[in-house]
Amino acid sequence: MNPPQGGENEAPHHQSFGLKTLLSPLGILYRLWTMSIRFQYHDEDGREEFQKITESVTVILWHNRLFLAGEWHQRFRKGKRLYGLISGSRDGAWLETFYKWAAIRAIRGSRNRRGAQATRDLIRKVKDGHDAGITPDGSRGPKYEAKSGGLLVARASRSPVALVSFSYGRAIRLKSWDEFVIPLPFSRVRLRTRILPNEELFKDRDLDQATKRVQECLMEMTDD
Repeated sequence: MNPPQGGENEAPHHQSFGLKTLLSPLGILYRLWTMSIRFQYHDEDGREEFQKITESVTVILWHNRLFLAGEWHQRFRKGKRLYGLISGSRDGAWLETFYKWAAIRAIRGSRNRRGAQATRDLIRKVKDGHDAGITPDGSRGPKYEAKSGGLLVARASRSPVALVSFSYGRAIRLKSWDEFVIPLPFSRVRLRTRILPNEELFKDRDLDQATKRVQECLMEMTDD
């Protein structure tokens, strides 16, 4: 969900219909798995602040919290669609399948495939009334190190930034670069959100300074 930069006008790879059909049982399992999760807000002030936001937002969360992003959005941002950027590579085709299970609309692009155009497409979606999802440390890390490209969408669309973080009681941590977290079925997940108004975030800050501010705020919300 991290905006790419630059790139060629080259068509992205997609999974074949046959492979998507074979993977469909996993999609059903994923949906049942995430629907069983019980969200609990960390504090009521954060919940009230978030519920007041009716305009489109740029959602920012760490890459290892991505498993629940779609389910969270469906429960707490009803009436809004969530869009995210995915690499145009073959690896990105697998992630696109996961996004569909999670009800996240994919916009394909990367440094080498439709990069600049994909970012413009995502900005347009936000201006059209939808939400954008960004993992500022994705897709290859380093873990918890935000890249400035992730803030391009928020700055260009003038949308508020919605920081999101999940704390897990019972979960599996994969041995990946980001220690990707998968909560166990029927477990309770504590939810933190924080709204950074666009004019406040970018006032007297350039893109790098705004990125540093977002990283600091996200780390305050991260419990590991």
